[in-house]
Amino acid sequence: MATIRVTEDGPYRVEGVVSIRDTDGTELRAEGIWHLCRCGGSRNKPFCDSTHGLKGWTGPETADHDDDTPADGPPSITATVDGPYQVCGAIRLVGADGEPYGTRQEQRLCRCGQSSTKPFCDDSHAFAGFRDPLPPELENTPTVYAWLGGREALERLTTAFYDGILNEPDDLLEPVFRGMNPEHPKRVAAWLGEVFGGPADYTTHRGGYEHMVQAHHDRALTEAQRQRWVARLARTADEVLLPDDPDVRQAFLSYLEWGSRIAVFNSQPGVEAIAHAPVPEWGWGNSAPYVPQPWDDPEAAAKGRARESS
Repeated sequence: MATIRVTEDGPYRVEGVVSIRDTDGTELRAEGIWHLCRCGGSRNKPFCDSTHGLKGWTGPETADHDDDTPADGPPSITATVDGPYQVCGAIRLVGADGEPYGTRQEQRLCRCGQSSTKPFCDDSHAFAGFRDPLPPELENTPTVYAWLGGREALERLTTAFYDGILNEPDDLLEPVFRGMNPEHPKRVAAWLGEVFGGPADYTTHRGGYEHMVQAHHDRALTEAQRQRWVARLARTADEVLLPDDPDVRQAFLSYLEWGSRIAVFNSQPGVEAIAHAPVPEWGWGNSAPYVPQPWDDPEAAAKGRARESS
């Protein structure tokens, strides 16, 4: 029998052949093991993305373990618009303590994180202002550029990075940057800023991608130099106290890996370089940062009820 397991202060673990559907009815998954958001904060709803841990959410169960009623038919879980999971068919619901709840033909499970009868819905989503799909006016995910700290932070990074290469010195990288223009750190910061969603200063003032390609022309950069460059820049990011949360670092490092490999390719003598392209746009990839929404306030439902009754 298909099963939904409530995990302690975490998501619903769905096991077996179950049709998992999005708010528009689209089937997202049909079998296997999947974890559905229970705290209301996932950036990948209806699936869990570990936001419950980032926001310190707790979800103790308070509902009674009642008796079974007949349940049959194909099991399905549908995330309803701005509301709970609608669970239908023969699905067993098991609490975090291992005790099963009564099997019902239909049941509504909380997914806003606010219900006082967890794991079941008590309509707290309406009072808390829970929204899914997220409307444009509530989209509050910053750019990677803003999350890193903007131009000031990137110039702090590149200045420290190139100062370190020239002053330590670094036997692999110092020859590459020997005699570099004093403005080079700021120019690299402008490039990174544009890549990560900041202003298009590199394109406006330096000529964009084509200028960057020309800067690497015939430099014959090696794989060893590329690896050292990436490792040192990542280390320098720690030293100058750039944000170190997993979300921003996976975006930052994934670009360093991608961009540095393109640079090595374009730098080889005689190679037919990738000559024309836009400056790449690098976003959050698989995981955007956790930025609280109104319903992430643990008291959101209570405050909503108070407003409704006043």
